[in-house]
Amino acid sequence: MRGVFALAGSGLAIIMAQSPAFAQSASTDAAAPRNNEASATQDQAGIQDIVVTAQRTSTTVQRTPATIEVLNPTDLVARGVGSLNDALSNVSGVYIQSNNKGLNVNIRGVGTGLDSAAGDPGVNTNIDGVYYRQASTIASGLYDLDRIEVLKGPQGTLYGRNATGGAVNVLTADPTFDFGYRAAITVGNYSLLRTDAAINVPLSSTLAVRAAFGSESRDGYYDTGQDDADRKGGRLKVLWTPSSSLRLLAGVSYSHDGGVGPGTISVSEPEGSRHAVVNHLPAGQLDAKLLTVFGNLEWDAGPVRVTFIPTYSHYLYDYIGTNTSFYSQQRAREKQFSSELRFSSPVGSPISWVAGLYYYNDDLANYSNLLDLGVINDQPNLKTRSYAAFSDVTAKVTDSFRIIGGVRYTKDNKKQIGTTVVGGGVTVGPFDGVLKSNAVNFRLGAQLDLTPTVMAYATYATGYKAGGFVPDEPGYNTFKPERLRSLEGGIKSRLFGNSLQLNAAGFYYNYDNYQVSSLGFAHYGGLSALVFNSQGKTKIYGLEFQASYQATSDDQIGLTLSLMHSEFGTFIIPATPVTPATDVSGKKLPSAPSLSGSAFYQHDWHIGEGKITARADTYFSTSYWSEFSHAPNSQRPGYTRTDLSVTYYGDNGLWSVGAFVKNIENSWVVSLKANTAVGDYFLQPPRTFGATLTLKN
Repeated sequence: MRGVFALAGSGLAIIMAQSPAFAQSASTDAAAPRNNEASATQDQAGIQDIVVTAQRTSTTVQRTPATIEVLNPTDLVARGVGSLNDALSNVSGVYIQSNNKGLNVNIRGVGTGLDSAAGDPGVNTNIDGVYYRQASTIASGLYDLDRIEVLKGPQGTLYGRNATGGAVNVLTADPTFDFGYRAAITVGNYSLLRTDAAINVPLSSTLAVRAAFGSESRDGYYDTGQDDADRKGGRLKVLWTPSSSLRLLAGVSYSHDGGVGPGTISVSEPEGSRHAVVNHLPAGQLDAKLLTVFGNLEWDAGPVRVTFIPTYSHYLYDYIGTNTSFYSQQRAREKQFSSELRFSSPVGSPISWVAGLYYYNDDLANYSNLLDLGVINDQPNLKTRSYAAFSDVTAKVTDSFRIIGGVRYTKDNKKQIGTTVVGGGVTVGPFDGVLKSNAVNFRLGAQLDLTPTVMAYATYATGYKAGGFVPDEPGYNTFKPERLRSLEGGIKSRLFGNSLQLNAAGFYYNYDNYQVSSLGFAHYGGLSALVFNSQGKTKIYGLEFQASYQATSDDQIGLTLSLMHSEFGTFIIPATPVTPATDVSGKKLPSAPSLSGSAFYQHDWHIGEGKITARADTYFSTSYWSEFSHAPNSQRPGYTRTDLSVTYYGDNGLWSVGAFVKNIENSWVVSLKANTAVGDYFLQPPRTFGATLTLKN
């Protein structure tokens, strides 16, 4: 790592040496547009500025003191990306684990091993400003997108609990007062059929509605037909602006995921195999539904801006079939209500501030039945109540120097009620309990404009992730809250007349009671999510680089690199019925390769009022562990994955037709390893290809 820091220092010297060549300054804060693909400012040559709301105020990526990557819908559609899993797999430093209940997001080695009732995620996932405990519940929401923002590093002050690794913001298009429509249809191998459509209708000068629909169906990636897709969703938004100072948005969305369900690969299969584990029992069936009702009130009251976001969602999950070599049934019913009230300074104030209150209410009923072993895991019901108050301030000391400060108080209450029934009707438990915890998190930092287009920043922040219950485990029925101290410093720059963008960041994390989770066998024989706390301090540190070069008006090149070191402190994993106690002290964290990154090249050919865009993307990673206990066969070799796309945009972009290929190498990328006696793998998609037609007005 010493050589890497030397390289970073050399890069800083180069940036400062080139400062006289700067042609333009970064754009100032502006209201963030929400009308599809308008998040990049259009009034400058070279690399465009991208406006985000990641810090609860509107600013550009280059002016935000944090590491942020933004994905826009035009690129995603052209490259054949149709799911949150696919989209985030293209971001360096982000690792996706998927299993039978959806996907889990890890950023810089921080996240969760499972999407389950046992623990909360380490990455805060939101859609249109609303937090969802399970990222899988919004996996069908990638239609009629405005953008996806990926924030790396702890976001505890503004995003609260369960943001120790970062945050993912999925933002969908809002209604506007211009009539318009857009539609995209994609076909491909594995009988892929994907649709994405929306229509926007202004009903008056103050009232507009927008309706959107998305769907995807395809055959399974496994020889058995498992790991297929059968999902659809719809969304309706209504916007009312009775005055220039008041904006009311209300909406409802519904999604359904079906199909055969997931499949796994045995560890004994050779690499490249797609022969799913077969237990000679009936094929599975997935049935997951999500209904959400949401609102957003924005009122400009003069010296203060008021925002109120209430949301209610109801999630039903039902899966029966093959799951890690056994035939099981899993059901979940989750009702979530949240509301956030924010007060903020007007745009352009010398002191930019935001303060607010937050309430979160989640009721989860979980049930699983391991049928072929004669064991029933009736997992306890879990009730969560969370309350928070927060404030964040950025104050301008001089025209080029700003200081940052924020604080958040969180109070969590969790209650578990339930029993486990084993073979013969014998009841064990009950596994009841109440957990209460609270935390005060803060961040301190500074921003310095070294030149009009070079900004350096440094932040120190703390984070917190709530503790919880481990269903069916008498020996370790609860686990402690996770707490974090982090330090990050970085530099963001534009060079050579806005044609070259160079960003770099270094980070250091120090965790107490770091939470890890795994899929394994509980004491009464059932397949369960197991969560443990490390006894010593867990450390993660690294460097990230991002470069974009607009070589000509038609040629763009990009490169990202993520270098990371991680290690557990003292950490002895308790024994389970099928695995002995394991000492992983000093070993690497899962989902944390030492080196990963991506590169792309894009070229445009102009033909009359249209153009052809060709793009090549490659992603690479060194070896990594897919399971925290470092069990046999859980270390995966490094890989490269390359995607190609070519698209013709006609009539100045009003329609397009294109083709894509993803994972040309057909790389065998392990998403998750189940820590069971069988030791199965969940895999990322193989090579896929297809074509897309889009229309818009």
